Amino acid sequence: MDGAKFDGKPRIEEAEVASIQWTSSWDAKVKPIPPAPKATRIQKCAEYVSGALRTLGLNLFVYALQHFLGIGLDEIPKKAFRRDRVMAVGRAMIHFLPFIVALVEVTINWRGYYIGANVDGLSYLQFAAKLHEMAMQSSLAVIVFACMRHVVFNGDALPIGAMLSGLHLTQISYLWSMELWGIALSGIPLRRKLGAMTVIVIAVLLASTVGPSSAILMIPSLNYWPAGSTQIWMNTTAADLWPSKLDGSVVPDYCSQAPNVSNVCPSSEWHALSDYLSLAGGILPPSFHGPYSMTPYSVRLTGQGSQRQLIIQHHIYHNQSAPYDRQAAQATTQQGAVADALSATSSLWALALQTSNSPFFDQRDAVQSIVAHNYQPYTLVSCGTDVIQDSTDDRPVAFPIPPGSSPEMLHAADVSDSLLQMLAILHPTLTRAQILDTPGPKSDYRVKWVELPARPFNGSAIGVVVLLPTANNTQGILLCNVAAGWGSSSMNMSSSPAASGTGLASSSIYDPNGTLPQANDYSQRVAESVVTFGYPLFPQRPVNVSESWATYLNPTIPTMNTTVINALMNSKLAKEEDATSANIILAGLVANALSRTGLGSQLQGDLRSVFSPTLNASLPDGEYWFSGAGDVFTVDPAASTDWVRLRVDTAVEGYGFGIDGIATKLTAAVLLLYCALVVAHLIYAALSGISSTSWDSVAEFLVLAMNSPPSIQVRNTCAGIQQMGVFRLPVRVLTSKDTDGEEDHLGLVFGTVDQATAGRCRVQENRDYGTMLNEGEFSDD
Repeated sequence: MDGAKFDGKPRIEEAEVASIQWTSSWDAKVKPIPPAPKATRIQKCAEYVSGALRTLGLNLFVYALQHFLGIGLDEIPKKAFRRDRVMAVGRAMIHFLPFIVALVEVTINWRGYYIGANVDGLSYLQFAAKLHEMAMQSSLAVIVFACMRHVVFNGDALPIGAMLSGLHLTQISYLWSMELWGIALSGIPLRRKLGAMTVIVIAVLLASTVGPSSAILMIPSLNYWPAGSTQIWMNTTAADLWPSKLDGSVVPDYCSQAPNVSNVCPSSEWHALSDYLSLAGGILPPSFHGPYSMTPYSVRLTGQGSQRQLIIQHHIYHNQSAPYDRQAAQATTQQGAVADALSATSSLWALALQTSNSPFFDQRDAVQSIVAHNYQPYTLVSCGTDVIQDSTDDRPVAFPIPPGSSPEMLHAADVSDSLLQMLAILHPTLTRAQILDTPGPKSDYRVKWVELPARPFNGSAIGVVVLLPTANNTQGILLCNVAAGWGSSSMNMSSSPAASGTGLASSSIYDPNGTLPQANDYSQRVAESVVTFGYPLFPQRPVNVSESWATYLNPTIPTMNTTVINALMNSKLAKEEDATSANIILAGLVANALSRTGLGSQLQGDLRSVFSPTLNASLPDGEYWFSGAGDVFTVDPAASTDWVRLRVDTAVEGYGFGIDGIATKLTAAVLLLYCALVVAHLIYAALSGISSTSWDSVAEFLVLAMNSPPSIQVRNTCAGIQQMGVFRLPVRVLTSKDTDGEEDHLGLVFGTVDQATAGRCRVQENRDYGTMLNEGEFSDD
């Protein structure tokens, strides 16, 4: 349409569009455009260097290079696409630095690396992470442009939003822009549409998340890190350490008197319960003790080489309508022999630091843990009040059922709800009159231990009758049912470098289903012990106690002319019922006593050691221990067949790199996805050899559009675009013959183009394009 003039009024008719050429009426009024200068050899060499600099975004250096070589400011014809494997791989090297950094971050965190108790310069890593984010975003833009150019190189069409998508990766709003959804609603083939949408969406999401992901993995975190593992052996059997039946034959005779008791006696450290009762009764009003769990959580027990926590909880059932004893108490503590063995192992680990070059010497805390195959005692006591009228009272007695047990699990015919104010089980043979002959002054709290038969009692350890002080013939009594057992528990011992003395053991139980805790969850191992559990699902291994063994729980105290339980009951909680104090005392006494079984056993084995010239002594081999290559103790296989064997894992607190938690794993997955895209682009560049740096900026795309033929399908867009239709239009970059020069010209073509024209006018590799178009071979439909 040679006669078309632009005078401010739109005169382009739709019928004329088919014949539009790239010649305008002002061509005759201006001086002819001189031919483009030919590229010299220096310019061609500089093109390689310029291409690499442009890929890295160093366009200013391109100008500096051209000025240095004296090339000048004139634009020369250029290759839109170059097929050269060296050039293609070289241009893909923009990925090298961000790819390597991302891969190193993931690898170090995946393998785990401990640094030390303190790390200097963490703030600088924030800036490094930001630079890495910017480099990865530039890398993603190169990948997106490469995918879009691949379509252009094949002569296929893409919506205009896809052409410029590489410039919008850092804008999350691009995901709901008309440019992106124009791709989804366009008429291009479905396979090409899905491919473009997938690449763009993944790239936008990655561009928004690679920065935080890099920062999380690049900056060391304060956590607990593995620092060695070994098996230990104790010269006792599992049946002796965690027995299912206890009788008095295993207890030394001297344990019958409190002043003579030692650690192996069941009643050792009974005074810890007195401390608990004094604290619980004196700190807060009784009304706060149960509902808000404000009583002391635990008291300490001191063993031969360790300190343990005797944990007691009462008022564990707050439901008024529950048929259980609302004053029931539960207690637990770590097994003494295992705690001593763990404490000894902890001390040896500290010595091993002297023979190792590992960074574990610089740490804030060290935690030794036994996770699997370890048990500790758990007790639950429920007491109900009753009265014996006199020596002729032959009525049977009833003991409460353990709270949490359902009557269906017991013998329902023996369950009575009339004798006590809770669910209770009638004893088949014991009467009230038989209780009155219990030895001791009537002015004291006296105790009678009662073995409870398996039928009708299911899972009960022993029964206890506590005779209350009285001055007349009517005798008030407490009827108590003691449930006890061994429950799977982890044991942990924390030892700060500045700490001294024996280690303090803590523990946490497994859930009622018996699920093991995560072996690498070190952060939970230094917390306070957890005792909450529920019968009958937990503990898993019930314990039955004989009357002869239980007698040693209440030895005489000659210096006080009393017994242990009488002394403790007189230290009862202020203004609380006798049943509440009895629950706490009996639960604590039985748990403490059970924890002392097997206490005479010791750590066994020959220690793997090395000679330390500095200390002139043999010390544990720290390098071997910390590597986790094997056990630092060796034992005779024949002698240790029945010994208790446990695994001790060590962790240290400090700064380091590691995959711990869902957030860290997700960040690693983000960087791995980025690395996968980079590898895919490198493979494409190496196999195809196709590369290009054209149209990766707004200025270049604007100039290409200015030198393209006008299209009726984008009319009324000079002041902006408000409708989706323009973004749905297919767009191609095609060639047109320039009659004034030797090179063809490139331009944008909107709308449908037949396959023959698209194939004939497809952009060719290694071919220079330039000059202005005077006559063209294609027009838009």
